[in-house]
Amino acid sequence: MIDPAIQTLVSIAFSLLFLIGGAHKLSNRLQFQQIVSEYKVLPSRGVGFFAIGIGLTELFLGIGWLFNNLALVPLLSALVLSIYVIAISINLYKGRSYIDCGCSYAAFAGNKDNGNQRLSTGLVLRNFTLIIVALMAVFPSTTRDLGLLDYFSIFIGLISILFIYLATNQLLSNRNAIDSWRKVSG
Repeated sequence: MIDPAIQTLVSIAFSLLFLIGGAHKLSNRLQFQQIVSEYKVLPSRGVGFFAIGIGLTELFLGIGWLFNNLALVPLLSALVLSIYVIAISINLYKGRSYIDCGCSYAAFAGNKDNGNQRLSTGLVLRNFTLIIVALMAVFPSTTRDLGLLDYFSIFIGLISILFIYLATNQLLSNRNAIDSWRKVSG
């Protein structure tokens, strides 16, 4: 059993992750469709449908995490993240690490060189970590009322998760930049 404060923290964090990601993918549909196309794991006719479908799926999962009373939402979240892991892994296996992962917002903003998250084993590990945390939410939580200290802890936990997630993304982007500098100078 999981403490309800931790369950709430996980639910809010995943809700924000999927709501922001889904909204961003849909608001930048053409750019995201191009990124999905570069993965070369789908037939070209299915790319547009999949790009819209993934954005909508993320939005629905984000809403579902807010009202998470069933194990279905964490399981579907783990499935979506597993699809990302498989697509990234296929391209890494083929040596196609130069592809933008589609999860870096700097690239959508027109910043093609800085902040770009290219495919890497770090992204695979990050997504595996997210899968494990999502699957932890399947376990039932204990029954106790949340107090003021719990809500404060959830707030601090969300801030901490945000900074850890942003720092991880920045480190992955920095590694891409350093690797490309080494290729130019080497």
